[in-house]
Amino acid sequence: MYTWQRAACAALLAFPAISMGQDAQEEEKSDDEIVVLGRAINTTATRIEVEREMLVDTATALKDIPGANVNRNGLITGIAQYRGMFGDRVTVGIDDIGVISGGPNAMDTPLSYMSPMITEELIVDRGIASVSRAPESIGGYMNTRLARGDFSSNRFDVSGTIGTRFADNGDVSTTAGRLTAATDTHRVSLVTEIDTGNDLATPEGKIRPSGLRRDRYDLSYAFGGEDTQFMVYGGRLDTTDTGTPALPMDIRYIETDMTGLQFATRVSESVGIEARYSYNDVEHLMDNFTLRGAPMPPMFRQNLATGSGSQYSLAGVFDLADAELRIGLDGIMADHDSVITNPNNAAFQVNNFTDVQRDVTGVFAEWTRDMGESDIELGLRFRRVDTNAGEVGATGMPDPMGTNVGILADAFNAARRDLSWNTIDAVFKFRADLSDNTEWIIELGSKTRAPSYQELYLWLPLQATGGLADGRTYIGDLTLDEERSNEIVLGLTSDIGSLSLSPQVFYRDVADYIQGIPSTNMVANMVSMMMSGQPALQFGNVDAEIWGADIAWQYEISDRWYLDGIATYTRGRRTDVSDNLYRLAPLNGSIGLTYAGSNWSIKPELVVYAKQDKVSSFNNEQPTPGYELVNVAFAWNPLEVLRVEARVDNLLDETYQDHLAGINRAMGSDIPVGTRLYGVERTISAGFMLSF
Repeated sequence: MYTWQRAACAALLAFPAISMGQDAQEEEKSDDEIVVLGRAINTTATRIEVEREMLVDTATALKDIPGANVNRNGLITGIAQYRGMFGDRVTVGIDDIGVISGGPNAMDTPLSYMSPMITEELIVDRGIASVSRAPESIGGYMNTRLARGDFSSNRFDVSGTIGTRFADNGDVSTTAGRLTAATDTHRVSLVTEIDTGNDLATPEGKIRPSGLRRDRYDLSYAFGGEDTQFMVYGGRLDTTDTGTPALPMDIRYIETDMTGLQFATRVSESVGIEARYSYNDVEHLMDNFTLRGAPMPPMFRQNLATGSGSQYSLAGVFDLADAELRIGLDGIMADHDSVITNPNNAAFQVNNFTDVQRDVTGVFAEWTRDMGESDIELGLRFRRVDTNAGEVGATGMPDPMGTNVGILADAFNAARRDLSWNTIDAVFKFRADLSDNTEWIIELGSKTRAPSYQELYLWLPLQATGGLADGRTYIGDLTLDEERSNEIVLGLTSDIGSLSLSPQVFYRDVADYIQGIPSTNMVANMVSMMMSGQPALQFGNVDAEIWGADIAWQYEISDRWYLDGIATYTRGRRTDVSDNLYRLAPLNGSIGLTYAGSNWSIKPELVVYAKQDKVSSFNNEQPTPGYELVNVAFAWNPLEVLRVEARVDNLLDETYQDHLAGINRAMGSDIPVGTRLYGVERTISAGFMLSF
C-alpha cells in the first residue's frame, strides 16, 4: 500500500500553471475566496467563468482547473476527468441537476449541452463531493449554470447580450444571444446559440470528420420573492452532422428536449425547503458512412439510440444554533434503447440495448457547523440502484458470425438481468484557520458507484463503451460488483503577501474498480477478432489506488502584472496485479503572465504536459511523449458594454498528441486509423460580446 509520504512527494513535483479569464481588475478578493482572472481558488471549489473563454467546447475549460482534465473524442464531446476518475464516475450538473444521455458512447456528454458563450460559470468541487450534491458522485462533482440574466432593481427592465466568435482552423464560428425582461421579482429569459464548423487541421493533416453543427435554445421564467424563489425552464439541443473520429460512428442528429423546475422557500425562520426536477428525452441517430470514408456496403452501419428520464431532489434545510442540517431525497429514472441496422441490408438488425432501465433512489443527511475559526461537515447517504434490460438479438449476419452472435444473445437472454445494489456513502470534512491568512482542510470520504448500463448489458463485442474511445471492442458483465472508494484529502489555502496558493494532496483506494480487462469468453473473442482483428476486453472488477496532488496559485507582481497557474499530478495503479491504471493524464501544468491595462489585458501562457509512460500493459495502452504549447490571449473593453477578445493557440505550431485524446477510427482522414488523434495546429480566434 502506498503511503502519504509518496503523495507528498508528488506534491513537490507540481509546478505553476495558468487559466484564461476576464480582466483582473473586474474581480474582487475575499477572505475565503481568491479570484484569479476568472478562476476562484479556495478549499471547496474552483470556478471558471467560461462565457469569456474563446472555446467551442465547455469541457476544454476543465484543463484550467487543478486536478481536472478532459477525455477528447470529438470537438464537442469532451468527457470530464477529475483526479483520475472519468465518465459516469464524475457527476456533471446543469443548473444543479443532471441530464440523461442518449447514446451508448457519450456523444451527448452533459457539458455538450452547455456551450461556453451561454454558460455563466463552471464550478468544480475540489476534493470529495458532499453527499447532498448528487445521487452519485464517487469521482467528484461539477456544475454549470446557464447565463439567463438577473432580476431588475427597476420597475421593469429589458437587457441582453449578443456575441460571436470565429476561429480560422476549421472556420468554427459561434453566435449567441440572450434577451431578458425583468422586474425585481419576475424574470423571463430567452437564450440561444448556434455553432458551426468544418474539419480541423493538425500539423499532420486534417482530422476527417471533425466538423460540427449545434443549436441550443432555452426559455425560462423565474420568480424571486423575499422568502420564495422559483424557476421553470424548457430547452432544446439540436446537433447535426458532427464528426466524432475516435468513435465508430458520427452524429447525424441528436434531438433533445429538456424541461425542469427549481423551487426554494422558507417555511419559518429556521426551516427551508428546496426542490429540483428535470426531464429530458433524446433521439440520436449515428452512422459510419455519411461523414467519414465509407466502408464496403455490407459494413454500413447506423444506430438509432433513444434515452429519456427524470432527475429529482427534495431537501429540508434546518437552521440550528451555529449549524445547519440538510435532509433529503433524490433520484434518477432513466430508460435507454439502441438498434443497429444496415441501410443496404433490410434483414440486418442488432438489438444492442433493449428497454434498459436504471433507477437510482437516495436519502441523505448532512450536518454542517460553523465554529468560528473552524468548520465541520458530516454527511451520510443511502442509495438503492435497480437496473433491468429486455431480451436482445441479431439477424442478417452470415455464418460463422451469425452463429456465434446467436450464442452470445442466447446466453444474455438466459441470464438474470434485473439487478440491484444497496450502498452507503459517508463524508467528513474539517476546515480550520492556522492564522489570519492561512487555513487547512482534511476530508475523508467513502463513496460507491453501481455499474453503468453499458458495463452491464453490452452483450455483443462493440465499440459502444460510454465514450472510452481507445480503439478496442468491449463486452459487459452481469456479475459486476459496485465500486467502493475510500479517499483522504489534505489541503491548504494561504495568502502570503502578494502570493495566494491552494495546494491539495489526495489518496484514493478503490475496491472493485470497473475497467476493461482481457476477455476469457472464447465466443466473444472470436466475434471480436472477426470485427476488429483484436480480442475483446470485458468490463470487470479490479482493485486500484489513485494518488496525487494539485495546486492553484497567483502572484501579484504589481497593480498591473500578475503571474498565476495550476499544476496537476495523478498516478494510478492496479493493486490486484502489477499494472498501471488505464487512461490517466500525465503530470501537467501551465504558467501565465498577465498585464492588465485600464481597459485591456494581454496574457501569454506556457502549457506543459509530461510524457505518459505509466500505461496499462494488460490493455495494450500506448505511451505518449510530452509536449509544450505557447498560447496568447488578448481582451479589450473599449466600452463598458462591449468586450473584444482574441487568442492564438499553439503559437509555435507544435505537433503533439494528448494522452487522453481518442484513437482514430474514421477512414478517409489524414490521420491513419488506429493512431491517437493529434492536437490542432496554430489557431487564431476572435470574438466580441455586446451587452445592453
